[in-house]
Amino acid sequence: MNPANEQKLKYHLREVAKLLKEETPQEELQNFEHIELAARKHILETVGPEIGTFFFLQGSLQSKENNGK
Repeated sequence: MNPANEQKLKYHLREVAKLLKEETPQEELQNFEHIELAARKHILETVGPEIGTFFFLQGSLQSKENNGK
């Protein structure tokens, strides 16, 4: 990954982390183990599916473009 994209990615990941932290109950932020479990839950339930959908849709659009040529 080029340095400019890496910086953009880090910025956006910090912003996402802020949003997810706001949505995490305070009792799940008391120690490292609970924080890790909460983060994994957010990744599995929210982040991963959204990224997967984005890649799937991008792939579908590219396939349609290639089939239409």
